[in-house]
Amino acid sequence: MTGIRSNNNNFINAIFDSDNFKREIHKNLGATINQITTGELKRMNFYIPSLTSEQNYLGNLMKVLDKLITLQQRKLENYLLIKKKLSNIFFNDKIVNKNDLLFEHRVKANQLFISYSKKGLSHLPVLSASQNKGMVFRKDESKNILYTHDNLTNYKLVEPDDFVVHLRSFQGGFAYSDKTGIASPAYTIFKFKNNVAYNSVYWKEKFKSYNFIQLLKKITYGVRDGRSISFSDFLSLYLTFPDIKLQNKIGNVLSKLDTQISDQKEIIKKLENIKQFLLQNMFI
Repeated sequence: MTGIRSNNNNFINAIFDSDNFKREIHKNLGATINQITTGELKRMNFYIPSLTSEQNYLGNLMKVLDKLITLQQRKLENYLLIKKKLSNIFFNDKIVNKNDLLFEHRVKANQLFISYSKKGLSHLPVLSASQNKGMVFRKDESKNILYTHDNLTNYKLVEPDDFVVHLRSFQGGFAYSDKTGIASPAYTIFKFKNNVAYNSVYWKEKFKSYNFIQLLKKITYGVRDGRSISFSDFLSLYLTFPDIKLQNKIGNVLSKLDTQISDQKEIIKKLENIKQFLLQNMFI
C-alpha cells in the first residue's frame, strides 16, 4: 500500500517504530537524515491492514504495551531511589555518634581487612571487575580481551566474599565477588580478617555507596584509568559501621531491594522484546 491512511494515531506511531519503516527510510533516503517531507513519505511502500478495526486493534495493543513499559520503568526508578536514599543513611562515614547504632563502631580499615595474593591457578575461569555487577566472568563480558594461557599463571585467586580494588575503583568503589576464579595481577584482592563478625552484603553495598566513594577521594588524588588505588592508603581510612546484627538486617533489606530491581529490569526487558517482535512482524 502506497502512503499511510489511518485515523488511529497509535497505529501510525507503531508503523513509524517498525523495522519495515526504517528499511524504507534507509532504502529511499539513506542512513543519515534530519527530516522527511510529505512527498518523500508518499513515495514509500508500506503493507498495512486495510480494515479500520484491525488498525485500531494493533494501535491499541501497542499503546497498552507502551503504558506497561512506562509503568514498570517508573517502578524501577522508585526502587532505585529508595535504595539510594537508604544507602545515604546507612553508609555515612562522616557521622560519628556513639548514640547512633548505625555508626556504633569507628576503626581503621587495617583492623578489618587483609590483602592476599595466591597465583598459579590458571585452570580457573577468568574474572573481571564491572562497574555495577561486581566481579563477573570475562567470557560473559562483551569486551574481547586477548590473553595467553601462560599469562594466567600470574593471575590472582578470587573467592566468594572477597573484595577487589580494580582500575576504576575511584569511580565505582570496590568490586564484590560471589564467584571463584582468577583476576588480573593489576587488581588487589582483600577479605575480612574475621568474616564471622561482618556481613558481606552490608560491606558490598558500603564499598560502592556514594559516601564511600567520596571518602575514597581523600586517597585518589591524581588516580586515573590504568592505575589502581593504593590499598595501603585505603587501610589508613577510618570506617564507621554497626554491630553484626544490624549489619545483617541492613544487608537483608538491600538484598530484597536488589531482587525487586532485578525483577523490574527483567519485566521491562520482556515487554520491550514483545513490542520489538510485534513491530518486526506486523508490517512485512
